[in-house]
Amino acid sequence: MSDHSLPSRPRFGRIPTAVQYSGFSRSRIYELAVDHEGLIRKDNSASLVDFDVLDQILDELPAGFSPQGVTRGRALRRLPRRKPGSSATTPDAKVRGSA
Repeated sequence: MSDHSLPSRPRFGRIPTAVQYSGFSRSRIYELAVDHEGLIRKDNSASLVDFDVLDQILDELPAGFSPQGVTRGRALRRLPRRKPGSSATTPDAKVRGSA
């Protein structure tokens, strides 16, 4: 009988490994360490992330995405806004319209 279980993750890992594992940015991991004692441990100059603590943080996140309440216009709000007094037409449109 063979054991087909998944390989276990290490208990500790460096910051880049934790970034890949969790999907959090490097800076977000350091921010989380302020509120979650033991998330990061130091070994001389190396910062080691405790994956057990990181798993607890991930488990506390709210469950998935719900499309309810999301509007199609939400993505448009991310476009840069025009400066006050700027023309709504592009320079190319003015050239084409004057010929």
